[in-house]
Amino acid sequence: MRSKLHAIAKVFVNEVGKEIGRYTFVFPNHRAGLFFRKYLSQYVTKPMFAPRVMSINECFHELTDLQVADSLTLILRLYNEYQNICPDAESLDRFIYWGKMMLADFSDIDKHLVEHVEALFASVRDIHTIEERFNYLTDNQRKALSHFWKEFQDSDTHHSTGELHTRFLKTWDLLYPLYSALRKNLLQDGLAYEGMLHREVLTKWDKIPIERFQEQYVFLGFNALTASERELMLRLQNMGRADFYFDYDSPYLHDPQNKASL
Repeated sequence: MRSKLHAIAKVFVNEVGKEIGRYTFVFPNHRAGLFFRKYLSQYVTKPMFAPRVMSINECFHELTDLQVADSLTLILRLYNEYQNICPDAESLDRFIYWGKMMLADFSDIDKHLVEHVEALFASVRDIHTIEERFNYLTDNQRKALSHFWKEFQDSDTHHSTGELHTRFLKTWDLLYPLYSALRKNLLQDGLAYEGMLHREVLTKWDKIPIERFQEQYVFLGFNALTASERELMLRLQNMGRADFYFDYDSPYLHDPQNKASL
């Protein structure tokens, strides 16, 4: 990766020269951007405006007024909504572990732009519901889900009259109401979690002032994209403001014997 950044830095300095200040270079993380800055400095021989270098998250942040709340704020707000929905809510210290998992799942759902979130969180209580509700899954995915739920229902430990079984299904039923309530809670104060911010940027795309966009974006080093990242790049490309340098080696990409080539 470093050698590729070195080569790209050289190309831009040689080909663009003093116009490089017009470009904004976007990376998957800050670390790659630090190396890129270092390599640029090695090729610059005369004064010029430096380009902007940022992470993909920062790229999203610049396109909205929403602010990402810190982890403690998110946990406390999620717990407050949990108490509102669940009369016999457990204590905060017991909730924190599960709360962190929920927040991570909510963020992933939004980063991947899942459309039917309510269906995703729907209570799945038997194999027939799996077959009817999740008909878009592959055969292997349906088989895996069916196996899990059969084991769960048949297990003596998780018998339908057991406390763990009951609490599991009860918690599963709360996920969509919690997801919706937390989003509403945060939006009213201009806050978000990371994935929520990504989704909101794309949802409100047509309302973003044109001056918020950089003159030209260059995306570097990406090799696995979330749906929101891909959509952001496509929209910037459609505006004529984006170029791409993806992190892959063509010999591997075209090797029919290598399954990763797919």
